[in-house]
Amino acid sequence: YNESLNLRPLPRNKLLGQFQFHIDSQQFQLEYHNHSNTESRGLTLDHHYTYFPRALGPILESTNSRELHLRFTQGWWDEKSWGKLPSNGFRSGGTGVEVSVLIEAPDLATAKANWFRLTKALSGFFCASLNFIDDSITTLPKYAAGSQGKSIFSSQQENKLFFIRAALPSEPICTENLTPFLKLLPTRGKSGLSTLLDGHKVFDSLWHGMSIDITTVCDENSCSLHMDQTVNQVVDINRCKRKDEQGGLPKPTPGEKLRCDTSKDTYSPWTCFPLNDPTELDWSLQTIYGKQIHGPAFSDDPLGTSITIEVDPSQWEVNLAKSRKDITESYKISVENKYKISESIRDEGDYDIRFSTKNSEVVVPIETPPIYVARSLTGYSQDTGGFRISFTNPSATDAVDFLYFESLPWFMRLYLNTLKLQVKNNVNGEVTYDADVDAYISKRYYKPAVDRKRPSHLELSISIPPQQTLSFTYKFDKSLLLYHEYPPDANHGFAIEPAVITVVDNRGDAVYE
Repeated sequence: YNESLNLRPLPRNKLLGQFQFHIDSQQFQLEYHNHSNTESRGLTLDHHYTYFPRALGPILESTNSRELHLRFTQGWWDEKSWGKLPSNGFRSGGTGVEVSVLIEAPDLATAKANWFRLTKALSGFFCASLNFIDDSITTLPKYAAGSQGKSIFSSQQENKLFFIRAALPSEPICTENLTPFLKLLPTRGKSGLSTLLDGHKVFDSLWHGMSIDITTVCDENSCSLHMDQTVNQVVDINRCKRKDEQGGLPKPTPGEKLRCDTSKDTYSPWTCFPLNDPTELDWSLQTIYGKQIHGPAFSDDPLGTSITIEVDPSQWEVNLAKSRKDITESYKISVENKYKISESIRDEGDYDIRFSTKNSEVVVPIETPPIYVARSLTGYSQDTGGFRISFTNPSATDAVDFLYFESLPWFMRLYLNTLKLQVKNNVNGEVTYDADVDAYISKRYYKPAVDRKRPSHLELSISIPPQQTLSFTYKFDKSLLLYHEYPPDANHGFAIEPAVITVVDNRGDAVYE
């Protein structure tokens, strides 16, 4: 077991926090759980649970799940200001809840039976609405959003591996999801980095996401389960400081504390044109999370709890404060390289990290993502509509290859024959209308929807040359719904699950998602 915290200040006084927890199970023999066999029904292995959570292991074994990927996400990631997603997007999801699983089964019917059994069990464990997943929102990705587990094999030669996916885009994320998330950790949120994870602080952010990734890794003799739990969030530092000073209750800012631009002609005691946020900052983990780190995860593992801070040491001063028995020690954290400061928590005590800078706008260079994507609805009537998706390749030298996966509800009848492409050269501004589809889309997979039984399933393999923007549009019809099929608060409209873009390299391996 090991855990790590990565802190990276972002432009405009924002902070990206990444909590990562990794657990490996002991070695075990991979077995197939046959529900039709009364002798094996209810039997699960019980010899490889040490750090690995006992609450989750039997669920995976009884449903023959070889991989599990679960995402809880809220907010919008600003790629223009913040750059790439954390972990290249492989630990992030779209708004709402996403779940995908790799199931071993002899046929699709058995795999789906285990799929629904798994979602109902996860629904109760994580206090989420996963029990509402049915055939009408379930897909089997063919190209995109595929499994990354290449070292998995079936326990029986006649079995196959089925990758199944579903999403609930309107699912809210709250503390009821975080509590069981923490209970999966061997520390239970009582020691180590997990002591910082308070629901009121984690979810009071501009963007946050929780993820659980479990893979089965096998060699010639045995297998083991690898679980990665991740919490990512982007917080506003000034907002956290203001809440810390005011005690959580919003209060009007006193006149003497208003930051006004006195150079404006309209300035007066009654007219204030606000200045930008201050760039001279002093804050700590106590300010952001309301708590301090309570020692290492385990006192006998000096390297199990680590912290990495990505700042410019010439502009930022970072100090680690250790408190134990009314004695506080503070020292500057060592510099590992130009932009990384690392430290391991080894001894018992309460730890706090304090930051100070004269210019908070000086941050680690932002990495440009390999592709920019925007998706929007078109049309205005109640019975027809369309989608417009734009892809921009920011690279000046290299083309970008990616897989586009989209699943639409059955009541949106997609017409693939209306697909049209538009290409814009971002260097000279030249626009090509009705571009050749085959010149940019090499592979297409489309499975039309069946009313109330199956969603529309679209996957495209696309390549975009450097410094170009590719936009494609297509139309759909809106089916009539029965009265009871409208979601609660129907005046809010219908939530459509996010698309998945997987950037691949020359060998076809995923490099960004």
